[in-house]
Amino acid sequence: MFKHRGLEYPSPLIIFKYMMKTNKRSIKKKVHKKDLLSESGKILKGWFFTNTKIKVGIFIFALLIWFFTVLGKKYTYTFDVFLDVRNIVQGKTLKEKIPKRIRASFSGKGLDLFFLSMSAKSSFKFVLDLQSIRWFYDFQLNEYFSDNPEKIIIPRNADVEFNQIVWPDTVHVELDRFSEVKVPVISQLNIEVAPGYIVVDDPQLYPDSVIISGPRTYVKKYKKIMTEEFSRTNLSTPLEVNLQLKASDSDNVTIFPSSVEVIQKVEQIGERTIDNIPIDIIGVPKDINVDLSPSSISLTVSSGVSLIKTLEPKDIKVFFDFSKSWKSGKSTYIPSVSLPKGVIEWSNMTPRKIEVRVVRERTH
Repeated sequence: MFKHRGLEYPSPLIIFKYMMKTNKRSIKKKVHKKDLLSESGKILKGWFFTNTKIKVGIFIFALLIWFFTVLGKKYTYTFDVFLDVRNIVQGKTLKEKIPKRIRASFSGKGLDLFFLSMSAKSSFKFVLDLQSIRWFYDFQLNEYFSDNPEKIIIPRNADVEFNQIVWPDTVHVELDRFSEVKVPVISQLNIEVAPGYIVVDDPQLYPDSVIISGPRTYVKKYKKIMTEEFSRTNLSTPLEVNLQLKASDSDNVTIFPSSVEVIQKVEQIGERTIDNIPIDIIGVPKDINVDLSPSSISLTVSSGVSLIKTLEPKDIKVFFDFSKSWKSGKSTYIPSVSLPKGVIEWSNMTPRKIEVRVVRERTH
């Protein structure tokens, strides 16, 4: 201890010893807490990983008790239910589409409502009977199904009570005469071939025509039916694809079959020189004789390899149109060339020009 201004203070040595004791106590407390947490973790781990099957069984049993307790209570639930249209007069059909599902409210125990939600389409539906409808009628659904409870098909095992139709309030039914027509199919292909390749022939469709059936008002508009659009770039092999057929969304028609297979041939480009192609003369007046020299030429043509192999001189049309091309005083001309379908281009005409000689006949 030391004195200052009449007061006594502890010496620095005493203060240091006191601090050391305090630190030791603090360290002991921290070690004790750490050990306690470690022991707690071991206890929890041991609880979870011992007698696991028994504890899982207890949990499942408790869950089942809760489940059946909850499902035993009475609830009100809204379902989306199929609307089954029946007994349309023979020779007629629905002109406009009507909802395939309606929304209805039911009351019952939770277990019955759960069973109802899992029921098949055939065992849970509402039936709209059109037997007495001649052309059109507005069905007030709540009134209709309240007056005709037998039209509500509910599984026998489901003890539920029908409350009301939530949506829609009314279904407008309009009939039209049933009609069908066979129409050709037109493909919508957007194809870009790879360099050195060519599209060969028109696309082949299987089948190339389909049956469109439904209300006569809409069926009679169809003279053809289009496939969905299909695009492909850098194509070097034949294309085979199944495409859906497209009718207007507003038309209540059925297409059979609803899709077609489309095959488009693609081949490498080849070249071939064809000799002795005859030259025809057209547009010559009756009183004039015209001679050509030579009467045939040769051409180099480019096309798909399969076509190029079978191409013959008669398949290529080379001609001189006298009425359009001949001029007095001029004797040499370049003939015109018309290539058959599938041939891309021609080159190397030999000879390049022909001589046209005109001889007028004498008139008596």
